Amino acid sequence: MALLAFAACDDDDDDALRFAQENTKIENGQLTGSNMHFLGTSTATAADGTTFTDDKALFEFAGSIQELALYMQGTRFAAAMPALKMRLYDVPYTGRGNSIAFSLDEIVPGVYLPNEVGGGYSYQPLPAYTLTQVSGSIDGIECRVAFSCDVPRLGAYRVEYVGKLLENY
Repeated sequence: MALLAFAACDDDDDDALRFAQENTKIENGQLTGSNMHFLGTSTATAADGTTFTDDKALFEFAGSIQELALYMQGTRFAAAMPALKMRLYDVPYTGRGNSIAFSLDEIVPGVYLPNEVGGGYSYQPLPAYTLTQVSGSIDGIECRVAFSCDVPRLGAYRVEYVGKLLENY
C-alpha cells in the first residue's frame, strides 16, 4: 500500500517557484496592470563596508501606464533590523519595449504597521526610513533596484537588489 502511495507522488511540484522565461507584463514600455513578483538577492552595505545579504528577497511591482508601486516583502537592511513590508507608491517611470526604469532623489516609504485606532494593519508613511538615490529597472525578466537609507539606531546603508521574474507566484 505504501508503495502505491509513493508511486502516486509527482516529482513536478506545481507549487514550486519557477522563474519566467519571458515577461509579458510590460508591453511597449508600459505596465499592463498585472503584478510582477521577483525573487533575488538584496545586499545592504553599511558605511563601514560590512554587508548583509538576503538571498531570498521578494520584490513585487504593480502599476499603471504612468506610475508604479514597488512592494518589498519582508525587507531587511541589517541582521539586527526586523523584516518589514515596505511600499514605494506613485513612482513615475519611463519605458521602451519590455523594459521600464525609474529614478528618484528621495521617497518616503510606506511601512506595513499596526493601526493606532481600529485594529488591523496598513501601509503608513515612515519618514525616518526615507530612501534616497533611488533607481531601478526591469529589463525583460531581470529586475534591479538600488537606494540609500539611514536607518534609525542601525546606521546608513546602500541597498542593491537583483532579481528574476517568477512565473507562478
